Amino acid sequence: MAHQGKPILRIVATASTPRYAAMLVLGIWLMAMLSLLAAAANENPGPAEIVVRQMIDSIRKLRTTNDRAPRAKLISSIDDSLALDSLSQQALGAQWGKLDAAGRDQFLHLMRELLEKLAYPRASEFFGSLNIQYGRERSQGARRVVPTTVKRSDGGAVSIDYVLQQTRGRWQVVDIVLDGQSLVQNVTGQIQAVLRQGSYQGLIAQMKARLKQQPNS
Repeated sequence: MAHQGKPILRIVATASTPRYAAMLVLGIWLMAMLSLLAAAANENPGPAEIVVRQMIDSIRKLRTTNDRAPRAKLISSIDDSLALDSLSQQALGAQWGKLDAAGRDQFLHLMRELLEKLAYPRASEFFGSLNIQYGRERSQGARRVVPTTVKRSDGGAVSIDYVLQQTRGRWQVVDIVLDGQSLVQNVTGQIQAVLRQGSYQGLIAQMKARLKQQPNS
């Protein structure tokens, strides 16, 4: 006798049901394992990642540190994280080889001052209280790359990779890649453009003029 009324929902087992169940279990297991691996990577950072974490931590603290002595200590820590010698040499190109020791020291001093008075405060404001996620540190020849993702308050994200190289027995940042754009290449392009259009002394004059525009310089 035919049953009339509301349709009855029937779950019928098929030959493929066990396979789908197995795939679901395997997928959940893989997700759990990946989560554990990511947690382990964060709990045991590599030597290059430790340098990056310490550098970003010091940059963040600048935002709320006003006393001269603690602030100078933070800036010194950030400076030590950067391979400023190699950055300057790459930016100047052939001009670096034309400078004597005093000329190189002058350029390094000006670069350091520009970083401390312009770049570090801006970086401190940028990072602020944003959430930073660290990826797994990886080798790139003799270098190490520390990938990070910075989550913005509007829901967007910025990818920042830190490239480090061992200098005199310690890891230092030699480049920062922001969403695929190399900071070193950008700075090098600007400096080389000034050198082509003018002279090295003109470049030094521009750097000094920029510093004079800053308060407390």
